[in-house]
Amino acid sequence: MRRFALCLMALASTCAALAAVEAGFRFFAPQATKVSVPVVLDQDLIYRLPPNASGTDVKEEFAVRIETNSEGLRDRDYPPAKPLGVRRRILVLGDSMTFAEGVEAEETYPKVLERALAERYGVGRYEVINAAVRGYGNDQELVLFERIAPIYRPDLVLLAFFAVNDPDDNLYGGVFRLDGGRLVRVPLSQAASPKYRYYVRQARIQTFPGYRFLIQHSHTINFVRHRWAQWEFVREFSAPAALDPDREERAWQLSRAILTEWAMSARRRGVRPLMLLIPSPRQATEGRDALIDARTERVLGLATEIGVPAFDPRPALRVARAGSTALYYPKDAHMTAQGHRVVAAFLEECLEAAGLVR
Repeated sequence: MRRFALCLMALASTCAALAAVEAGFRFFAPQATKVSVPVVLDQDLIYRLPPNASGTDVKEEFAVRIETNSEGLRDRDYPPAKPLGVRRRILVLGDSMTFAEGVEAEETYPKVLERALAERYGVGRYEVINAAVRGYGNDQELVLFERIAPIYRPDLVLLAFFAVNDPDDNLYGGVFRLDGGRLVRVPLSQAASPKYRYYVRQARIQTFPGYRFLIQHSHTINFVRHRWAQWEFVREFSAPAALDPDREERAWQLSRAILTEWAMSARRRGVRPLMLLIPSPRQATEGRDALIDARTERVLGLATEIGVPAFDPRPALRVARAGSTALYYPKDAHMTAQGHRVVAAFLEECLEAAGLVR
């Protein structure tokens, strides 16, 4: 009996301590209690977003709604074949810069571009599908394109290359490797893919019984969740303290092979490949970013070599930075709605100049 009473006292003390901690967070350091869209593990893509899902992304500088369509993309549903009257369907691939964290779905540059084309050429003449997924590298974008191209049957595919982390993501993904200069698909495993290893843990947590309830009701759990996720991310993906030339070259050669295969894959399907360079905040505002500039020039050179038009919005963003509205979030570093508007207007000009819209 005495042992039972001691256990009850210990339990009561623990509950009281947890309640005090929760009260402290609620009063002095309140946390966002919103649930974002979870990831779903995928043996081809590493992970994807679930279809017809919804959630809210909350960070210090923004809170935006995330909703996915029947294919798990952050866009509305489109019919498999182009409806009558549609001149061209454009499929956009990319990462979180295009997905895009920090703005609502209709504020992303693909959707701003779609509305601009509708205003100029008529509603429904051009469709722009946002198939970007946050966290994706070019390896995953290639695999995703080959999965959904037969569904959407686009005329143009635009790959948004983000030099800040795309080459690194291609290494972390472990989806492909080079064998004597030849691109080879690698069976997905936690040993070979740090990205897969990370998202396996994320998926386990997000599917743990009671997870959604705890996130929606506990400030303490949210504090622990964010700190743990940051620690895990740094542990798996932190860049070397100093530039490693050998690693940088390996990342570039792999990226080069992936982008070349993507362009060939598009052409085999009768789809015209295009590229868009997404500048870093420093490239857009300060005009220079040594490592990222070097990566950008390599991509521009590759695009010329493989005959893919590459659109570089750095000049347009540098002109726009003189305005009073920020183009990037200062802390999060994703583009603001104004940044997306500038990129959309630039893209519209490029597509018109290339004769791809008329």
